[in-house]
Amino acid sequence: MEENIIVTNVRAAVPAGFTPVYVGRTMPGREGSVFGNPLPLAGKRWTEEARHWSDVLARHPDARVRQVAEQALGAQGYRQGDAAQLYRLVLREQVRWGDVQLSALMDLGERLRRGERLALQCWCAPKPCHALVVRDAVLGYARR
Repeated sequence: MEENIIVTNVRAAVPAGFTPVYVGRTMPGREGSVFGNPLPLAGKRWTEEARHWSDVLARHPDARVRQVAEQALGAQGYRQGDAAQLYRLVLREQVRWGDVQLSALMDLGERLRRGERLALQCWCAPKPCHALVVRDAVLGYARR
């Protein structure tokens, strides 16, 4: 099943037989996904949603998470790898709260289970990317 869900850059051609699924933020000419990472990179647009999630992460029990979130609050942005890694905690909370991400993960998991091949697309792949977190979560739901 793992070979049927890949992560690709939105600028790259989707391999034959795969259905493109955009998982990035709203960008010019492209509607955002429910999986768009609310943790922006340093130098990118800082939003109220970014502040909210950074505040949540700044209260996390793990000291490293708190430190990275506090630095991001000061800088109004995250480093590439940190934004991708911390998205796992954000997505976990969104799912726990029953946000739209939960139903979207369940839907993608069901599609994968039925044999559809999915290409999760984001702007940062192949750099560290939150789409890998989405991939892991979809695989988890597909295996249930």
